[in-house]
Amino acid sequence: MHAQVREDRRERRTSEHRSLADVVTDLVSNLQDILRSHIRLAQAEAREELRTYRSVGALLLVGALAALLSALFFLLAALAALSLVMSLWLAALIVGLGMAGLSILLVRIGTIRARNRAAKIATTVKEKTPWTGRPSG
Repeated sequence: MHAQVREDRRERRTSEHRSLADVVTDLVSNLQDILRSHIRLAQAEAREELRTYRSVGALLLVGALAALLSALFFLLAALAALSLVMSLWLAALIVGLGMAGLSILLVRIGTIRARNRAAKIATTVKEKTPWTGRPSG
């Protein structure tokens, strides 16, 4: 259907006298084509960006799992060492509270960094897409 419309437009272009409506119609059509092309380009760039992060994500996941396993053994070692000088339940409580505090701290730092990164990405997208009609900044 779209190809037929383009053929009709080409036939109109061959005539020497074009009406203003034909010119405006062609102009709007060309602007729509440009906008669609920009959108397709942005989508392609986003897909390519995500593909590059796929392998990075897999490595991070394996590394995080290995870190969790090693952290578990360090915590067991700390628990065993503390159980030599105090009762086992108290040693487990101290180790658990210490890990809870560390976890809360790490989650807060991660949340702050994620928000900063999201704001930076949003700014980059606004700069790359000035045709959205929104004021940049």
